[in-house]
This record gives sequence, C-alpha cells and structure tokens, in this order.
Amino acid sequence: MNRYKLTKAGVDVNQGLKRLDNNKEFYEELLVKFCEDTHFEKMVSAMNAGDVQEAFQCAHAVKGAAGNLSMTRLYTELVPLVDALRKNDLQQARQLLPATQEAYTAAVNAISGD
Repeated sequence: MNRYKLTKAGVDVNQGLKRLDNNKEFYEELLVKFCEDTHFEKMVSAMNAGDVQEAFQCAHAVKGAAGNLSMTRLYTELVPLVDALRKNDLQQARQLLPATQEAYTAAVNAISGD
C-alpha cells in the first residue's frame, strides 16, 4: 500500500485505518476487493442504457464503499451523482459522470499500484 499514491488519489488512509481499528492488512484487503467490485461498471452501463433505477442502486453501493474506505474524493463526486439519480435526473447524472469516473480511476490506479 503506497500511502502517498492513495492520498494523492483522494483516499484518507489514516481515517480508513482508524475506521478499522488500525488493521492495515484488513484495510488493504478491502481496498483490493473494492477494485474487484463491478458496481461502478454496472452503474456506467445502466446510465448508458437509460436505466436510472439500476444506475442509482449501483452508484449508491459504490458511494457506501467509498465512504467506508475513506475514499473522500470519490465519495464527494458520488454524492451529487447519486442525488441526481435518486431524482431520476439522468441528464444531470451524465454531466457529473466524467469527474466521478476520473476520481474512481485515480483511486483504483493508486490501489493497484499503477
């Protein structure tokens, strides 16, 4: 786990560890599982297909995981996107998607060491 890369990508490692009673191994395991999770890709696919309900459910799941892992940048980007989907405002959600994808990619790349 490269703390510098994670921090640069918007992950508050100290807060994430604190949430898990400073269990570094478990935190790292959860970060890896986050990268393996498919909810983000499903959210994008659902948005592209116009399926607001599926997109909302997936976005909400990613937001929860990002919050629990202290991925503050990604979480911050997801909040308005989830709210837009909750309101069935697909157009607004699509406008918010690029910044959210950027934050997601940064986090995943930092976790995977890219």
